[in-house]
Amino acid sequence: MPEVLDAASRELAANAVWYEERRSGYGSRFIDEAEDIFRLLDESPLLGPPWVLEGVPPGVRHVVLRTFPVSVIYVTDPRVVVVAFLGSQEPLYWIDRLEEVR
Repeated sequence: MPEVLDAASRELAANAVWYEERRSGYGSRFIDEAEDIFRLLDESPLLGPPWVLEGVPPGVRHVVLRTFPVSVIYVTDPRVVVVAFLGSQEPLYWIDRLEEVR
């Protein structure tokens, strides 16, 4: 399984709570989809396309969850690390977290 930064873990939990408050069972469904992505990234780290946005260094990738409008932002070098769960936030709010990975 990929490493998940503490800040990303908190986002995962906060998203699950937010979805659960809106509809019973959606919090668990959100967690399940995130775990599915973790398994896929473990098998195929290059699964997600590179994040092509000004200011984002090479090597950052993203995968959108199946049924939730949330992207899993991750890097593959020097190891697979989930950096953020991006929903409707400012697209680069997580950029400083990359320093934790190196």
